[in-house]
Amino acid sequence: MVPPRPSVILRMATPLRYLSAGYFKRVAGAIYGGDFRTDDALAERYVRRMAPPTVLGYLNQLYALTGWTSVHWLHTLSQPTLVMAGSDDPIVPLVNARLLARLIPDARLEVFDCGHLFLLTRLAQSVETIESFLLNGAAQLETGPASRAVAAD
Repeated sequence: MVPPRPSVILRMATPLRYLSAGYFKRVAGAIYGGDFRTDDALAERYVRRMAPPTVLGYLNQLYALTGWTSVHWLHTLSQPTLVMAGSDDPIVPLVNARLLARLIPDARLEVFDCGHLFLLTRLAQSVETIESFLLNGAAQLETGPASRAVAAD
């Protein structure tokens, strides 16, 4: 994984964003990017929904940002894979999604014009993308070589 900038890691190194609404509002744009950079009302709306992870969950998040990688075995994945990312994601830079999509044999990359929390800020578009991917995958399974062979018998 290509890590975030050190300034993003430093802001994430403290759980203060979960404990202080004021701090969350001040750093939301720098941490989450996208619409949080320009829409103060968005930070206000989501600050009440942010629940802190467990201590172990929080430490695992920080560990993942600083060194874990799956790059060595991605080429072994055989199932169709949907990779989704925000174009302005300070936590997980877009280059990571591009790398995943390139290394996973049957991957589809969808980039949303927003930041890390695109599942919140682009909910309808995200759901539509996931549904389309799943429905197309189901259609491919139904019309794939194995099902055609069974139908021919």
